[in-house]
Amino acid sequence: MYVSKTLKFACNIGTMFAESTPLVKRLQQVTSAGFSAVEIAFPYSWSLEEWREALTACPMQVVLINTPLGPNKEPGLAASNNRDADFIAGIKLGVKYCRALNCEQLHIMAGNEPSYLGQEEVFLNRMRLASGVLKEHGLCGLIETISPGVIPGYYLNDPRKTLQQVEDITCDNIFFQFDVFHLNSLGETDGQVKELFDKNMQLIRHVQVAQTPSRNEVNAEGGVDYEQIFEHFVSRKYHGFVGLEYKPSCDPFSKKTLSFLSKF
Repeated sequence: MYVSKTLKFACNIGTMFAESTPLVKRLQQVTSAGFSAVEIAFPYSWSLEEWREALTACPMQVVLINTPLGPNKEPGLAASNNRDADFIAGIKLGVKYCRALNCEQLHIMAGNEPSYLGQEEVFLNRMRLASGVLKEHGLCGLIETISPGVIPGYYLNDPRKTLQQVEDITCDNIFFQFDVFHLNSLGETDGQVKELFDKNMQLIRHVQVAQTPSRNEVNAEGGVDYEQIFEHFVSRKYHGFVGLEYKPSCDPFSKKTLSFLSKF
């Protein structure tokens, strides 16, 4: 069983389990493994009533969800041209789920529409608009750099530029989602990841992790030395959640994985 030490881990119940796994069973397995928080990109496969029933049967803190896919399955619409109505509809649905699940953070997806004149200003203005909607309900919005191997052509594909955009949005409830898997996939070394984290802690609200290149559990062999990365987070007194957004190569809660996580 996982025993919490310093870092607060949240299990991603979207990546850890097969799509056919019932919601309640996912939460029960998370609880049995010793965790008390979850995240899920797209909670919309279940109705709000199904979520209420599941969380009543198995109380759990939900710490992060994404905005829904667009009407044509687009990976977000924040940077898409002439999509104001669809964008706001997605924000409102995300807020509705956040409120029902007592989740304070909404990852606002930007999409992968090809570049067009004025796209930067469209994106910044959409984020400011979303900020106002979220603020009415005491919620925070997050944006994330995503590597092309996961979403080809995603608008936010440069971590330093994305961090600058967080500042340019100039809203105190919009933050950066620091995903180590995507950073390493984009060529950032462990040292660069730590440096980027240190320089931008005030902009970072949530961290996600998985091993590269196959997005497996963090203790698997791969491109990231997570022992070093987690120790760094501890040394910097990071108090936010660390989302375990991995696709397990075997049991999502193997004894080896739980033992590794319990060190931090």
